[in-house]
Amino acid sequence: MPYLKGIHKKYRAVLQAKAYQTNEMFKIQTPVLPEGTWVHFDIEVNPLTDHGEEHVYLWGFLKPPYDGDAFEYIWTDHEGEDEKGWLQFLELMENYRQQYSDLILCHFSNYEVSTIKRYAKRYTMEDHPIVEWLLGDDSPLFDIQKPVKDNFVLPIASYGLKQICKHEGLVNFQWQDDESGSQWSVVQFIKYRLELIKERREQMKKDILTYNFDDVMATRKLEEWLRSQ
Repeated sequence: MPYLKGIHKKYRAVLQAKAYQTNEMFKIQTPVLPEGTWVHFDIEVNPLTDHGEEHVYLWGFLKPPYDGDAFEYIWTDHEGEDEKGWLQFLELMENYRQQYSDLILCHFSNYEVSTIKRYAKRYTMEDHPIVEWLLGDDSPLFDIQKPVKDNFVLPIASYGLKQICKHEGLVNFQWQDDESGSQWSVVQFIKYRLELIKERREQMKKDILTYNFDDVMATRKLEEWLRSQ
């Protein structure tokens, strides 16, 4: 791999190949996670809107004590309710800020942060105090993918949430529906909007919520796993 510059990248490439071949995990250093009250955060997004802008139809959160009753969410049926969902998100963030003075808002990868930035720009709210807090120097947002990549070489082909968490030698957390995923969620949401039978609609929504709950529970289990290393 001659295009890799620097001994660190080359060393990591060798470890990655070895990890994948032998199903071993390599720990580079001990991860350091921020202390505080963790709330786990994940969104579901429909990119297939009439106006061409992504619609977050589900903002999902898992707060203490991290069980089924601690799952909170904001749901909007269609893009016409997009601003309503965004404002409800900001209101919930204000509530969390008041409730948890040491809030850590955990997400996986940078997608949630970039979505907040897009929504703030979409509704001309970059100077909203909650937006400034979320995106500022003292932001509670924390990308839990970063300490994984910084501190470990794992026996997986890609460092996605499911790849890390479902691996039996790592986190070993399994989703309730093995076929669920982000694209699956979009398809289910579109079917939900088109479905005319109330009972079927309710079941589709329940299935999407279950998937989102599993996502935030996965980041909770990933947090626990990192602390145990």
